[in-house]
Order: sequence, then C-alpha cells, then structure tokens
Amino acid sequence: MVAQFKTKVQKYLKSGETVQVIALPGMGKSRFGRSLGGFLLDPNLFPAKTPDLLINAVKSSRETRLIVIDSFDHLLLSTLTPFFTYLKALRDQHKYQLAFVLLAHQVIGPEHQPLLGDFYEIASEHVLELPTPDPIEYDTFGYSPTSKQLKEIAKLSGGIPALIKISAFALRDNTSLNFDQNPKLVAQIEEMLAVSRSHPAYAGSQLVQDYLKTRSNPILSAAETRLLKLLQENPNHIVSKDQICAIVYPDVKNRAGISDHALDQLVHRLRAKVKSKYNLTTHRGLGYQLSLDSSPLPKL
Repeated sequence: MVAQFKTKVQKYLKSGETVQVIALPGMGKSRFGRSLGGFLLDPNLFPAKTPDLLINAVKSSRETRLIVIDSFDHLLLSTLTPFFTYLKALRDQHKYQLAFVLLAHQVIGPEHQPLLGDFYEIASEHVLELPTPDPIEYDTFGYSPTSKQLKEIAKLSGGIPALIKISAFALRDNTSLNFDQNPKLVAQIEEMLAVSRSHPAYAGSQLVQDYLKTRSNPILSAAETRLLKLLQENPNHIVSKDQICAIVYPDVKNRAGISDHALDQLVHRLRAKVKSKYNLTTHRGLGYQLSLDSSPLPKL
C-alpha cells in the first residue's frame, strides 16, 4: 500500500503540484518524506522559528524541483507569514516545476487560509493520508523475525511503523511490552492519542487497544495539571501564554526559553486528555480559553 501511495504522490509531484501527506505520530511520515528526494526542511531543527532562518534554509538549498516540509502544522504561526509569502513567490517563479510536500499530523484546512494567505491555494492542491504498510512491507530495522514473529508484530502494531519497531525490538531482545515497564511504548502511544483517540489505524493494534482499555482515564503530567488548574481558575477567559509560562514553568526565568511550539504541544496533549469533560479553545495570538463544567480536576 505504501509503495502504491508513493507512486501516486510522485505523479502529482512530476506535474509541479503540492501534496499534503497527513499521518499520525509514529506512522513514518518523516521517513516517507525523506524517501521522495528533494530538499527536506525540518522545522524541529530550528529552536527559534523565524521567517529569516526558514527562508535562508530554503534559499541555501537551491532546490527548484521538490521541497519537503516536515511538521508543517508546527509552522502555523502568525509570525511566519513572511515565510509563507516567500514560498508562494518561489512557486510562482518555478511554476509547473517546483512541487511541495507538506507533512502534517492533521489536515491544513480552510481555517488556516487567513494565516497562509495566497499560499493556502497551493498548500491545499492535494490532501492524502499516509496508509499503514502491508506486512510484506514491514521494516523491522535490521531484525529478521520468523514468520510466526512477523504475525505477532503485525497483531501488536496494527501496521503502525513506530509500534512495529518497538514490537520487533521487544521480541528480538526478549523485553517486556508491559505499559508499566516500557516507558518508550507508553510515550509513543500517548503522542498518537494526543492527535486522535479514535483513528481507524488503532483498530488493528493490540497494543493501542489494550492501552485504551487499561488506561481509559489518562493521568495528567505535572505541567498538564498546573495548566488545567490555571484554566479552571479563569473559566471562560483567555489565558495568555505569558500567564501560562509563569504558572506552568515557574523555574524558567526567561520566557524566551519556552517556545510557542512547546506551549502549543502542551495544550494539545491536555486537550486530548480532557476533551470529554472540557472544551479547550485556542485563540491564535492571544492564548487559550476553557469552557468549564462541574467535572472534578483529574488526579495526578
């Protein structure tokens, strides 16, 4: 399935068209992006995401055929408008030749048009979801499982690449996949569930299904607990990022040391864990707002 998907994407790219490749954390979207060739821009390598840094990175590549942007949804910041304007101008300069692949966890939809400006039309040309691999396509990262073990890996992982790797290494090293003894496994599943708790890909994974059954009431981290308490103390009011930094990260003296991306990810994880009880809304450029009911604060 992944091989056929790659062929489909490459067909669009040859015509100079843009493709959004949507995938959950752990589905291998970064690896897929690298396999396409061209220039890969990884925003996670830039501690401070400024328009000039990103523009200069693209310029220095001298790429005129394919630019792959990883974690594109992490760039949806009002401060990066000049970068989106530059990408639009670059595409106009190399029309029908330059293609973009935008890797993201969730669809970059119409709600982002005001932020992306004229680049939105380009960004929305094609939206495709990266499929889970067939068992015959499994990459077990240097480990050669028996046919019986491969079936076990398929059952445990449901074809989710990050879980394939964790399952294969557990079988290879005879280590536990118990949630209490495998923090890497828990961290991976939590990252996936922070984006979606009901994605179709989860249905075939015994690991995810067992996790959902045994940990249906997610435990909040210390930072998540402090954030939720702050929001609860200010119901129906927008809480700014500076307010959050002061309460959630009291030991960090310099606000500049806490990136907007780190705050966005913290809010994203909290929202996923408490969405059945609270409505947590993002107000871009302003902060976050909690619509509060009478539900108790989840225990740490």
